[in-house]
Amino acid sequence: MISSTVTIQLYPAEGRQWATVVVEGADDPTLALAEAVKALGTEIARFYTTAAPPGTPLDLGSVEPLNVAAPVNPVSVSNLLGLSETLPWEIQPGGQAVLDLPPVEISASDRQEQYELARAWKVTGGRTSLRGFDLSHQDLSGVDLAGVDLSQSNLEGAKLTNANLAGANLSEAILSVATLTGANLKQANLSGANLIEVDLSKVNLEEADLSGANLTEATLRQTSLVQAVLNKAVLSQANMVRVNLHRANLVETNLAEVNLSQADLTEADLTQAFLYEAILTRANLARANLERANLSRANLAQADLSHANLAYTDLSLANLSEANLNGTALLDTDFEGAIMPESHA
Repeated sequence: MISSTVTIQLYPAEGRQWATVVVEGADDPTLALAEAVKALGTEIARFYTTAAPPGTPLDLGSVEPLNVAAPVNPVSVSNLLGLSETLPWEIQPGGQAVLDLPPVEISASDRQEQYELARAWKVTGGRTSLRGFDLSHQDLSGVDLAGVDLSQSNLEGAKLTNANLAGANLSEAILSVATLTGANLKQANLSGANLIEVDLSKVNLEEADLSGANLTEATLRQTSLVQAVLNKAVLSQANMVRVNLHRANLVETNLAEVNLSQADLTEADLTQAFLYEAILTRANLARANLERANLSRANLAQADLSHANLAYTDLSLANLSEANLNGTALLDTDFEGAIMPESHA
């Protein structure tokens, strides 16, 4: 019997579909994943051939073969993952239920109509929802979309230079390889958004919600993230030189191999953050909370860690040469193999 937790996160990038798979538990990862996929496929078929009411949980413990006599209606990934509030069943005149699925690709005329609605959104009153729009690779530079609902929209490769998206809802939107240089995203909701390889240089993201967002290899040079929420976000290999993360929430954030040189992380919460091999040269971490964070092999040369909380922090093999550790809280901190400043050598 498999008792592991299998998490699969899907995201598109560079015109291809990608997935990250995490298996947590004592079971063999390959076996656990195989059993999960087999059980899920069987139960999805059972779910949609037995007229189970919406919201019924799938029983993944039952994996015996299923004799499917009736045709199986297709189901969109968004519905399976609970991303839609209700299943879009429509009752036809004969009483037959069919699943009304959105088209895989919208027509060129529909794309153009959605683009024109987006560009004219503000001047037409700013009340129309743009949720689920396909605006991929469109030029929306300088457009005013403050407060708009673009949740679950496709903005892959879109040009949003100097756009006003303050307070906008971009949760679970696709923004991979988009350009947002100089855009205003203050207090925007980007939770769960796909921002892989996106250019966010000099963008205003103050108080924005980026929890659970994927910003792998994104560029955030001189970006303002003051008091932003980035807990459990993925920022691995991102360029964050001179970024402002003052009082930001970075709890359990993945910052592996990120470049945070000269960044402002004063009073930021980095509890249990993953900063393996991160570059933090001359970064300001004064009064930051780094309790139980992983900074193994990180480069903290000339960094300011004064009055920071380093309790139970892993700094093994880290470079702390010329770093300021005045008033730092050290409790079971791991400095094994680390290069220490002369004052603490």
